[in-house]
Amino acid sequence: MDLPPLSSFRSAHIIGCCGAGCAPLARILLEKGFRVSGSDLLDNAAAAALRRHGAHIAPAGHRVENLPAENDGLLVVRTSAAGPDNPEVAEAMRRGLPVLRRGEALAVTADSYARPVAVSGSHGKTSVSAMLAWLLRELGANPGYMVGGAVTGWESAGAAGDGDLFITEADESDGTHALLHPHLGIVTNVEDDHAWSLGGFEALEHNFRTFAGQSAKLLYCASEETDRLFEDHPQAVRLELDGLPDDFLPGFGHFQRLDGMIAVKTAESLGFDPAEAGKTLRGFPGVERRLSVRWNGAATVIEDYAHHPTELRESIRSLRGLYPGRRLVVIFQPHRYARLERYFDEFTVELKKADRVFVTPVFAAWTGSGKYTSEDLASAVGGTALAGSWDEMGARAGLELKTGDVAAIIGAGDLPKILPSLISAAKAVS
Repeated sequence: MDLPPLSSFRSAHIIGCCGAGCAPLARILLEKGFRVSGSDLLDNAAAAALRRHGAHIAPAGHRVENLPAENDGLLVVRTSAAGPDNPEVAEAMRRGLPVLRRGEALAVTADSYARPVAVSGSHGKTSVSAMLAWLLRELGANPGYMVGGAVTGWESAGAAGDGDLFITEADESDGTHALLHPHLGIVTNVEDDHAWSLGGFEALEHNFRTFAGQSAKLLYCASEETDRLFEDHPQAVRLELDGLPDDFLPGFGHFQRLDGMIAVKTAESLGFDPAEAGKTLRGFPGVERRLSVRWNGAATVIEDYAHHPTELRESIRSLRGLYPGRRLVVIFQPHRYARLERYFDEFTVELKKADRVFVTPVFAAWTGSGKYTSEDLASAVGGTALAGSWDEMGARAGLELKTGDVAAIIGAGDLPKILPSLISAAKAVS
């Protein structure tokens, strides 16, 4: 797909500008000197931050009049949730303006840098890209970056940098990673998650091969799948993650240590000293919703973003390692009915590794029902299906908390709404 160069535009209007993918992109364009406008269904903290830095963000809602009147040099970027029936998308197309999906606009932005570094894979993209961007800054570089999650202590997950290095996630879920042409491509792993949205696993594999083939250099984590896909790449480095040194990132969870090693190896590929990088990374403050401690008292409350069986396995493994001997209470929110159906048996196996399981209603996204329900999953693991308001569900789970318990809310949807009542219950444990 031929995309226009970023230099052909002077302004950008971003539809869905407050999401985790679009808000950092808006910040990057602002720092590059673009006039930035945008709209979203929500008027939240991300909107306020963009306004503080000079963006014109419309009040909540999508309306034709939100589009700038001046057509010349205007790029329109849309979130995947904004389709042709969105009034701003429809008006932009009527006016003949270039309209790019967020991932397409990201590819155009990455091409404006001397050395784009793109992190793709089924799991770990956010953590690896966040660790890498944070690490390079600590080591004295000034990279641009686009991270799809909130880094603790950072106002924004996006920055323009100095035009040399650009660290970005490369999203496989919509296939737009295949639009990037990185100086260095990283693949953390390849599984069949999101295959249903791309036309099947073969299409997903094809996209990963395309991403790798368009990467001048490739760093990938060894597995049967990745070896098969990437063994012919002329500039590939195969990374074995088995047997991490015991002193590497002490105090971090197991999957965080794996992601950290990928970040250090990437930094080494870019010319930084790996020993210094490994030592420096010990100060990494973390990514929100990745083993994030929300309360620590007689009982501890943790939040994690895992929503695939592999991620759930690693989350529970990490929690067991960080809190040995303590009772683990998991409150899990299935993310999308399609994923629950595809991995029902695998979710069952992993959730049974917890001592007590609660399951909230499915975060449905774009499909309102499916073959399996939260009640089915709770029954399969010998747990309890929660219902009612978030306050009611948090209070119900909190009734069972005891001294020494670790209560982990795990899921990628709106599960954090359970935290106030759950933390209230945890504070009452003595």
